[in-house]
Order: sequence, then structure tokens, then C-alpha cells
Amino acid sequence: MNDKAQEIRQANDIVDVISSYIPLSKKGKNYFGVCPFHDDTNPSMSVSKDKQIYKCFSCGASGNVITFVMDYEHVDFRQALSILAKKAGIDFKGSSVKTSNKYQKYYDMYDLALKLYQNNINSSLAKDALKYLESRKIDKSIIKHFKIGLSVGKNDLTNILTKKGYSTLEMENFGLGNGYNDLYYDRIMFPLFDTNNNVVGFSGRIYNTSSDSKYINTKETPIFKKGELLYNYYNAKDEARILKNVIVVEGFMDVIRLYSVGIKNVVALMGTALTKEQIILLKRLSNNIYLCLDGDSAGKKAMLSIGDELVKNGCNTFVIALEDLDPDEYILKHGKDKFMSLYENATVFNEYKMYHLRDGFDLSNIDDKSAYINSVLSEISKESDEIKQELMLQKLSSEFDMDINVLKNNLKKFLKYSKIETLNKKPVKEEKHDKYYKASLGILSVMLASYDKTKIYKRKLNYLPSKEARALANEIIYFYKYNDRLELADFITSLEEKKDLKNLLNEVIKNTFDEESNIEAFDDYVGVIREYNKNQEIKRLKKLMIEENDPIEKAKILEEIRLVKMGSEESD
Repeated sequence: MNDKAQEIRQANDIVDVISSYIPLSKKGKNYFGVCPFHDDTNPSMSVSKDKQIYKCFSCGASGNVITFVMDYEHVDFRQALSILAKKAGIDFKGSSVKTSNKYQKYYDMYDLALKLYQNNINSSLAKDALKYLESRKIDKSIIKHFKIGLSVGKNDLTNILTKKGYSTLEMENFGLGNGYNDLYYDRIMFPLFDTNNNVVGFSGRIYNTSSDSKYINTKETPIFKKGELLYNYYNAKDEARILKNVIVVEGFMDVIRLYSVGIKNVVALMGTALTKEQIILLKRLSNNIYLCLDGDSAGKKAMLSIGDELVKNGCNTFVIALEDLDPDEYILKHGKDKFMSLYENATVFNEYKMYHLRDGFDLSNIDDKSAYINSVLSEISKESDEIKQELMLQKLSSEFDMDINVLKNNLKKFLKYSKIETLNKKPVKEEKHDKYYKASLGILSVMLASYDKTKIYKRKLNYLPSKEARALANEIIYFYKYNDRLELADFITSLEEKKDLKNLLNEVIKNTFDEESNIEAFDDYVGVIREYNKNQEIKRLKKLMIEENDPIEKAKILEEIRLVKMGSEESD
């Protein structure tokens, strides 16, 4: 294992680090908090100060301080080490920590493209492009901050990348080329970054009188998945965590405009759809989400559908409702102060939805009014917070001068349907594992806790049914060989480059509840695996007997089967 990674891990107490992200409370020896890696409402994450690991009893997330930072910050191993090194005051610059990324070649390709476009925007070729940006109130400081660039020649980038050893097929597959020409030509280039701040795509905009499409956007590639990213996520995360909320807009121009007036806790969807992956990213920033989509009919429709998804996923959702303008236009027309007033007085999503449900209803008509009230009651029935239910009923009662008890009685009908719907949902089937798999996990768990038992495994068994389990057992043996003892937190780090084994180790940690009981059961686990080996040997011999034609040889195999079934005391 890399000594620098071990030094950084040991310098960062896991309780101190995790408590800087989520609140922890002490119960007995361990600390508990709400797990940030699934939709958790009750504290199900346990953090052990003694072992320097965390484990969620609900979703199974587990690891050490490095893996927590990786998963929470959505960064790679090296970046997590950099964050932790900074916390501990350790110099990490120029460190030779080993990391591998099969797509690094293509991240480098995009970085070369970014540098070319940035050089162009700072050259004499950018005169017209800069005029256009100035007309959009985008000055040089904003250009620099968002790394806005300019594509010029039809094959400038292709020529550079070819000299660097990239093929035209690679350029095309990763969204930068079109045959022997650049994909982007004579456009202002807005780079798109992933959650680790690597440039992975571009949006190229025309700035002259060309009749071409206004924007050309990078297609989906192995490193650019639109639904898994949020524009400006990396830059917005610190501000969002300080302010304890995040503003969500549609496009990158909205982000740029808000940033230009000092509002930095903002990310963009780059469209009007919201994915599960994006919800997870948002919840890592804050559970308080402010939707500020375009003020046109499409934006209002998206506000309702996206708001519904956020509420379903346990987010406190608010709406910043603009006129028929997008945030970029609104700031330019009305200024920051008016926008901030809307932000500070944002509407709770359920209220916004109640108001917009009336679209299409003629409330002067009794039938339409009744249909509208029932549609609102249907929405209220989906609200799990009884206090919010009561407040919404009071609002409805007051608005339509109706007896609240009548509304409550009608609400019961919708609540009944809601319960039936929940009951009819098919439960998610838990993956079932056989006793041999469970025994393997038990043996591995004991090996992590006891060098003596590890030596017994190596001497008496040295075998587990699955290839991954055998490999993990060998890693444990190897770790003990070169270290005085096995610190689980350091062992986790040693497996960073071995994803399959790391996943299996997470399963072992997830299923380890009582180490002492596990150690006591070690001999039983060994017995189960021996039973597996015996059964496999009997199967092998039976197959041989079927294939054998010589009666004498058949008799010999049959005797072997008998001896295997009886077992041998010497083998114990």
C-alpha cells in the first residue's frame, strides 16, 4: 500500500471528518448519523472511532475515511487524498500516489481541446466573439472563471490531436471530431465539467449571422453522461453547503448570470429532465432545493414534474417563480435585489403546485371547482407530514370558504386509495445467498480480526468456493505478512485498485455484527466449507463414473466416493 495514502488516512480521524459533513451522535462506543448515500430518515450509519470505519445498516455502504470522502464528494481516490491532506496539513503536491483510470487518455484529450479554445479567446482572432459576449454582459473575469473559449479553424484541434497520437475514430467517438475535421468550428465554447472538475464535453454557440444550429452539444460518450452531471457542481458545492441550500436552473447561461451578481450556490440541469443520479448529487449538496426554471409554459411544466421527484426523494423543495423569463433574462431586466427578494421569499413547492393545479379549471363552474378541490386533496394525501397536511387543508378551506371537516372526510378516501396502492406495490426481492457464501463471509470476517485464525485458515483449509473470496483471503494473508497487525481502515485503502475485492469486503463488513460470536463460530464456518468441498468432490467422481466403461475402474471410483462421504479423521 502507498505509504503516503496510509499517512493521510491515519492523520484524519473518521469521526471528525464525517461529522464535518453530517451530524453524528454518540451511542455506546460508536457514533450514528443519517446515511447520506440513500434516502435515509433515521440514523442508520454507524461510525467506529476504534476501527476508523463506517457502515450503514440499511443500504450497506461502508469503508474508511478516504472512501467516505470519495463517495460523498463524488471524487476519485487521488482527489479524496488531496482533500484529506489539506485537512490534516500534509503536503500532497507532487505525491506519487498510484491511481488508474482507463479513460485518462480521453480526459487529457479534452484538456488539450480546452487549452486550445482558451488560447483562441485570448488572441486577436476573438474580436467578434468578445463583442458578442460583451453584448451578453459576460466580461473577461467571467470568461476566465468559467473557462469559456473559442473554436476557430475547421481542423485546428484535429491536427493537434493527431500529432499527439489520437486517431480520428477516437476523436469522433469521444465527441470532438467529424472525420478529418473538428466537430466545433467558429463557435464560442462553453466547457462542461464532471463532478471531479474534469472537462468532459462542450456546448458550442454561434456568435455571428450563421444559419447553423444555435448550439452544438457533446454527444453521450464513456466520460460524458448528461444525466449523471450538473453544470457548475464542482464550483457550487462549498457555497451550497455553507448556505445549506442549492438553486437549480435549466441552462449554463443562467448559472453564469447568477454567478456574475455573486450568487454562487447554483447548478444547472442542462435541460428540463431530472435523473436519479442528479437527485443524489443535489442531496449531497443540501436537502433544501430551490427550483428556478424558465418562466415559460415548458419551464412551469418542468417545475411541477421535477418538484414532484424531489419531494418523493425527501427534499425540502421551494420554487423561485419568475415572470415569462429565464433567470439570465430576469437578472438583466430586474437586477440582483429583486431576484434575491424572490429567492428569500420562495414558495414551498406544495403551495406552488396547489396554485398551478387550477390551470384548465373554470373555478366559477361548480363541477370544475369540485374537480379542482379533489385534485388538491389527492396531492395532499401524498404528503407524509401530518402538520403540512393540516396547513394545506386550512389553506384550501379558507380559500373556498369550506368546512374543514368536509375536506378531511374527503381526504380519507384518497388516503385509503394511497394505502391500497402502497400495499399493491411488489416488494423488492432481497438477494438470497446460500450457506456456503455466508460461511465464506464469516471466515473472511474472522480473518480480518484475528491473525491466529488466518494462520489456521491457511494451514487447514486455504480454499473458499468463489474466486473473489479466495483472492480476498489471499490479500488478508499478504497484508498480515508485511504488517504487524491488520488495521481494517488501512486494509480498505490497500484494495483501492481492486474493485471486485473492495465490493466483497464491503459485503463482509456489512454482514459483520458481532466479532466475538463470529470467532466462536469459525470452526463451524470451516466445517461448512469442507462440506462444500466434499460435495464438489463427490460430484466430480460421479461424473467420472458415468464416463467410465471399465467395471473395475467404476468400482474403484465408487470406493473413492464412499471414502469421501465417510470423511477422514486425518484431514481434521
